[in-house]
Amino acid sequence: LIADGLGRAHEAGIVHRDVKPANIIITPRGEVKIVDFGIAKLATMTRPTRAGTTVGTASYMSPEQSQGMETDQRSDLFSLGIVMYEMLTGKRPFGGEHEPAILYSIVSLDPPVPSTINPAIPPLVDVMVLRLLEKEPTKRYQSAADLRKEIRDFLGVSETARTGARIPRSLRQLVSRKVLIPVGVAFFLLLLLLVPSIRLPFQQWIGFISLPSERHLAVLPFTNVGGNEEVQALCDGLIEILSSKLTQLEPENTWVVAASEIRQRKIASALEAHKNFGATMAITGSVQYEGEKLRLTLNLVDAKSSRQLKSVVLDQQRTNLSQLQDGLMVALANMLELDVAPDKLVIAGGTEDSKAYELYLQARGYLQRFERVENIITAIELFKKAGESDSSYALAWAGLGEAYWRRYEATKDMQWVDVAVQACQKALVLNDRLGPVHVSLGIIYRGTGKYEEAIKELQQAIEIDRFNTDAYRESAIAYASLNDIKKAEETYKKAIELRPTYWAGHNMLGVFYFRQGRIDEAAQAFKKVIELSPENIIGYDNLGGIYFYQKQWSEARKQFERSVQLYPTYVVFSQLGTLNFYERRYADAAQSYEKALQMQGTDYRVWGYLASAYRWSGREDKAKETFEKAAGMAEGQRKVNPRDPSLSYTLAGYYAALGKPLEARTLLQQALVLAPSDVRIMGRVGMVYEHLGDREEAIRLIEKAVKAGFSLAELENDPEMNSLRKDPRYQKIAQSK
Repeated sequence: LIADGLGRAHEAGIVHRDVKPANIIITPRGEVKIVDFGIAKLATMTRPTRAGTTVGTASYMSPEQSQGMETDQRSDLFSLGIVMYEMLTGKRPFGGEHEPAILYSIVSLDPPVPSTINPAIPPLVDVMVLRLLEKEPTKRYQSAADLRKEIRDFLGVSETARTGARIPRSLRQLVSRKVLIPVGVAFFLLLLLLVPSIRLPFQQWIGFISLPSERHLAVLPFTNVGGNEEVQALCDGLIEILSSKLTQLEPENTWVVAASEIRQRKIASALEAHKNFGATMAITGSVQYEGEKLRLTLNLVDAKSSRQLKSVVLDQQRTNLSQLQDGLMVALANMLELDVAPDKLVIAGGTEDSKAYELYLQARGYLQRFERVENIITAIELFKKAGESDSSYALAWAGLGEAYWRRYEATKDMQWVDVAVQACQKALVLNDRLGPVHVSLGIIYRGTGKYEEAIKELQQAIEIDRFNTDAYRESAIAYASLNDIKKAEETYKKAIELRPTYWAGHNMLGVFYFRQGRIDEAAQAFKKVIELSPENIIGYDNLGGIYFYQKQWSEARKQFERSVQLYPTYVVFSQLGTLNFYERRYADAAQSYEKALQMQGTDYRVWGYLASAYRWSGREDKAKETFEKAAGMAEGQRKVNPRDPSLSYTLAGYYAALGKPLEARTLLQQALVLAPSDVRIMGRVGMVYEHLGDREEAIRLIEKAVKAGFSLAELENDPEMNSLRKDPRYQKIAQSK
């Protein structure tokens, strides 16, 4: 019956190229149907898959398909042979722990004879299956019709019988057609009907379990097979491009976690994506160069169970690498069962120049790691080379503009602002329908105080892509900067209206309310995050932060502890440490900070918090050692970005604790020069001056900061400020607040 369906497709000139159990269904009327001809439709696209590109599911590929060679109807018959082998024996003929091993097995190894696994299989069936699995296409059945005839002869069914007949409804009918079904198989069929624990895995195997209706996606870091640095950059670039493009494709019941969020939280597994962001599915993969061929493996994984749902392998010759992006998007759309018009899958502003595309991917990868100035500089050079290779490559010029802006943010050197704008504008001259470029320009204009121009660019981005979360967020920030709070709030709410089940929209609104001092409304927004994504730790972390701010310590603790129960992270252990510290539970604070650092020991700030906890719990020697470690790590960060005012005043605090007042004062002055209008920094610099014993300067700065809106909440709970809080001048400042 499956051969009947393939035969009709082949007669129509269609090669399926992804025959597997998940694409073979049984209708309620008992009819067999082959579904998901999405990969076959590649041949009808405006920009078809070129020679050297491989698509399909690794475990069911033919040898020629797995090597990126031309395929025809005989390739489908090989895949059908794998399906038949698995149906008869319960095992796949070609195995391996990972995709490369599976593909090697398909190309190079012969499978065991089916009857050696299941002795009830008749010899003639052995012959049929093994003929389907011949490595050389000329040795297989040459058409589905040939296979169909041999099967019908074996079953004793006349060739004149109606094709597309329904599956027999009883075991008696099966036996009457001379199919030799072992007693064990019959018993298994009965179990399928009666026992859910057996039926459900079987349904999963044959594809009866559909994808979640709410497609909440996370694209996870790809495995760099071989560990080459250039390939790593290419991996990172692909992740950023896939996340961005999927965001543009997504329907209303789908959302994609931003690549930057995945990276910042160091998410590496589907389960972590589920716990951290409420993702229901994750896309994982690997990238490997084999000579001049790039092999990209993509897997769709159920985020909660970590069960692989689908897999596809794409091979692309390096000389045709520019053709990878469109085939990649088609493969992803098929995996996600998204009904998207082919022209929507093509990446706008792209290139036909494979060298330019490879340089662009690497540049995107380096730019993802923008915390190091060297990576930004490398990205700039790669974007330039991509633009030189193809001067019409709009995305390369857009990337260059973004990289220049990142360089300005890292150095605060104004020379990079103008060139950033120029690069983005050149990209728009080449293609003015690039939403991310309008967003980049909006960010640049907002960052330089040109709020009206920023809003104009961001609104154009929204016109191009009404689901562009970045555009809504940046627009709202620009409106708030113009003191148009009403419009800012409306913008956040508009984003929520478009995708009401997307927790991140409610989270952004909650942060906005918090910054506006609308604490109760912020709490409600974070509660909505928890309602929509009850296993998402972000909602609990933020709601705990609200209670912490309100000095509702017990409620804050409940939220943080719930976060720990769901998925312990270094962030929440650090928050618990600070809560313990403010409650004067210094030993407990130290223990919480130690747990945080066991999970991630690269944050100098948490080392500083731990040092303070040691100090106030009476462990002076341990405190000094830990302050020195925190200072050393902070100095390392200062080499990367010497213009970070937060780092400057934090490091000054460490030097004050270590009895190095000269170094501390130099850094405090630097912090004030770098951020003269930042009230948070002004207030904290004042606190360090108090630690240095300079009460007059501490009072002056804290009073100035409070008048500009600085909250005294932190100062009120810091034991270093005990003496200051008794000063009448401070008490007068506190009363005025």
